[in-house]
Formats: sequence, structure tokens, C-alpha cells
Amino acid sequence: VTVIKRLEKTARYFKNLGTLGFWSQLVCTFVSAGILSFSTVVTGKVSSPFTFYTTAAGVAAAFISVFWSFGYIRLSERLRKTASAPAKAPPRADVIKSLKNGIVLNILGMGAAVLGMQALVGALVAKALTTSAVPYYQATSAGQNPVLALDVFLVQASANTILSHFLGVATSLELLRSVSIAPTEPAAT
Repeated sequence: VTVIKRLEKTARYFKNLGTLGFWSQLVCTFVSAGILSFSTVVTGKVSSPFTFYTTAAGVAAAFISVFWSFGYIRLSERLRKTASAPAKAPPRADVIKSLKNGIVLNILGMGAAVLGMQALVGALVAKALTTSAVPYYQATSAGQNPVLALDVFLVQASANTILSHFLGVATSLELLRSVSIAPTEPAAT
């Protein structure tokens, strides 16, 4: 009976956290992808290839992570259906391996997004320093490249991607914690 209750509790927890992780990551990732696409379409070119490609890699990893989170929801259904027959439940080792893979995926995606954001912030600082000596009422010369609103918008894309991966890591770590803790035995009275 305790194994059945534990499987039911784990299934509910996976469904709740998996749903929360899925939707929060999906929203952040879609916003990031939209901003990245919008800035590329509006400017007609990629202003900084390294920044664009590392941020795009982070967004791509975030989309994969969204579907990985959806896998937690599907896993919750499998756990719920097998609660009455614990022998048919997915092995704990497989569940832990899946959670660890989700964590690694999110950390790699977060790393790519952080690299892209750091490169972008560095480029923005360089632009700001080189154009700050020119008074705002004076036209900029051909060699100058002022900070544009779209440049700052890309920082938002990177930040949303990092947030998406953070939410994925937090969800996976909490689910890993819940699966890894030893079952508590009822006290004998």
C-alpha cells in the first residue's frame, strides 16, 4: 500500500511541476525566439554573429527543454497508470537518468545564452563608450555605430532564454530531489 501511495504522490508531483515547468519555459522561450527573429527581420542582418548564434543555440536548447518538460507530464501519466501495479512502473534509475539529462540540457543551453549575453553586453558597452563623446544633437559620422533599441532588445531575448533554462533546472532538480529521497516508514506505535 505504501508503494502505491508513493507512486500516486510522485505521479501528482511530476504532473504539477512538469506542467508548471512546461508552460513557464514555453512562454519564456517563445518570447525569446520572437525577439531574436524580430530583431533579425527588422535589421535585415545579423549585427553580431557570435552573439546571435550563441543566443540562438540557447533558444534551440530551450525549445528542446520545453519538450523534455512535457516528457515529465507524460511520465506522470505512466506513473499514475502503473500505481496499482508497481512492478510495471518505470524503474527509478530511468527516471533519475531522464531528470539528470534534463538538467545537463538546461545547463548547456543556459551557458550558450550567457555567452551570447556577455558578448552582447560587451558590444553594447563598446558602442556606448565610442558614441558617448558625440553630443546628441550632432549627427553621427559614417564610422560610428550608436546603441540602438534593438540591441538592448536582444539583451531581453538572452535574459528570457536564461530564465527559461533556470526554470528547467529548478524543476528538474526538485523532481530529482523528490525521487531520490528515501521513503519514510510510518512510526510504530
